[in-house]
Amino acid sequence: MTPTLPTPPPNDPLPVAMRWLAEATARGRRNPNAMALATVDAHGRPSARMVLLKELAAVGYGVFYTNYGSRKARELDATRRAAAVLHWDDLGCQLRFEGAIVRSPAAESDAYFASRAWRSQLNAWSSEQSQPIDDPAELERRASTKARELGVTGAGESPPPGRRLARPSFWGGYRLWFDAIELWAEGADRFHERLSYHRELGDAHAHEFRPGPWSWQRLQP
Repeated sequence: MTPTLPTPPPNDPLPVAMRWLAEATARGRRNPNAMALATVDAHGRPSARMVLLKELAAVGYGVFYTNYGSRKARELDATRRAAAVLHWDDLGCQLRFEGAIVRSPAAESDAYFASRAWRSQLNAWSSEQSQPIDDPAELERRASTKARELGVTGAGESPPPGRRLARPSFWGGYRLWFDAIELWAEGADRFHERLSYHRELGDAHAHEFRPGPWSWQRLQP
């Protein structure tokens, strides 16, 4: 069933966004939380890639994880801004986000890293994300070396019982705090529905903002 936008529009777009994400997840599709993340560099040159949205918080931010030395991380740290899109063609709906970027609390990144599969943890330790590599086999060799350094005999083996890998300091989460959200619902004959929401984020405090109320307006398709 194609989602339609509520009438009258809600004062807060997050419950609708969270409901759409939950419905996409319930359908069993692969990576329903796949999100296109757009950044710009210091010269205004844009780039985009897919990341996984790991949390959509009711207060109005989304969380994703990456290597802090990657291209996207360098651009995020430099500009402190990003935009993102989730599109579910089978549901006929789309979410657009824009907002301010802060790094996630260390404890939050630690908890998520601990939940990852062993090989995914090892990859985070081994890969210099976005840096050139001549041979993919080199990454496997580096992973085997790192596994031994971390107390595991081989890259294919799990850590000994009770042995947990700590999160590397160069890897962790970001919070994208939304100051703009667009809800888009597909309509017949391209008579789509669009609701555009905006708010002021207010003062930043550590990993948080003090956002103001949302305002909304309808947009033509």
